[in-house]
Amino acid sequence: MPPESLRLKQAELNAVFLRALGGSVSWHSGLDTKPFEVDIDTLYPKRLRVYLYNATYPPGGRTLGERKIQLIVPGQPRGARGDFDNSDGRLVFLVGYESDVEVFILWDAGTYRNFPYSMNVQTNPETIFEAFAGRIAFQTRRRRTPETVEEVVICSPRELLPQAIDERIRLSLARIVGA
Repeated sequence: MPPESLRLKQAELNAVFLRALGGSVSWHSGLDTKPFEVDIDTLYPKRLRVYLYNATYPPGGRTLGERKIQLIVPGQPRGARGDFDNSDGRLVFLVGYESDVEVFILWDAGTYRNFPYSMNVQTNPETIFEAFAGRIAFQTRRRRTPETVEEVVICSPRELLPQAIDERIRLSLARIVGA
């Protein structure tokens, strides 16, 4: 069984995210902040609020190769329910980074509301491996929140993160408008 993946400190995670975006970043909050705020100047400027976590594969209880994050937002006490900060017109992103294979995982943050402390959020190994092979990969998950939610998870190699962000925005908007 493989050892658990390397856990990066928040400043290291945020720095990897910034490097993957290249020269398109016009502003960002401090590297040690969570959530991490980033302004991207491209054809369509984007103002992001990124909840970035280490994606790990701890032994036991998981499908071999499955990656997960533990969803805890800043200021969320143990046992309390959490929500993302959707203020100030920023697009909220829920992102995991698997440092061993340099893959970003982008979940649909809009499908996560009023979540329990340390909730597990995962993706399957095939999607991770496809991204590791150099492609943006998609996985559809059906989750029970009180209602059933269909979520598309995106996995991306580091060098394709800007395109994966555009795909995440496109798919999240499609979910919102019911397309």
